[in-house]
Amino acid sequence: MFRMLPAMNLRQRLAVWWSCLWRQLLFTLPLWGLGLGLAATWVFTRERPHHHWVASVLAALAVVLPICFFASLPLIGYTARRGFAVQGLVAPERLTFWQAVMVGLTTAGWSVVTGIPLNLLISPFRGTHYGLPAHFVVFLTQIAAALYVVLPRQARRLRLSSEQS
Repeated sequence: MFRMLPAMNLRQRLAVWWSCLWRQLLFTLPLWGLGLGLAATWVFTRERPHHHWVASVLAALAVVLPICFFASLPLIGYTARRGFAVQGLVAPERLTFWQAVMVGLTTAGWSVVTGIPLNLLISPFRGTHYGLPAHFVVFLTQIAAALYVVLPRQARRLRLSSEQS
C-alpha cells in the first residue's frame, strides 16, 4: 500500500517530492492569493458597523476557502502528474479533468490524514518554550509522511489512471 514502484531510496523520493511540490506551489499559491485578496476586498468594502467585522471575515473565509480548495484540486493533480513524468515514473500522458481531481484529492486527503495526528501530538507543547522545537519535529515528520505515505498513494493513483488511458 505504501511502496513505490519501482523501489526508491530517500534521495529519489525527495527528488520526486520536490518535483511535485514546487509545481503545486507555483500553480496553487496565485489561486489562494487571488481568493484571499477577493475575500479581503469584500470584507473591507462593505458598509457595516465596526463591531461586526469578525463576522464579515468569517463569512468571507467560509465562502473563499472551500472554493479555493476545490479549484486547486485539479491543479494539484496535473502538477503531480507532471512531476512524476519528469522523474521518469509511471504517469499517463494526459489526465482527464476528473482524473486530475482524483489525484489532487488523493494528495490533499492523505496529507490531511497524516497531518492531523502530528498536529495533535504537539498541541501540549504550544505556548511552552518547547513549542518551536516541537513544530520543527512536526515539519520534518510531515515531510517523511509526504515521502512515505502521500507519494506512494499518488503513484498508485497515477498508475491506475495510466492503465485506464
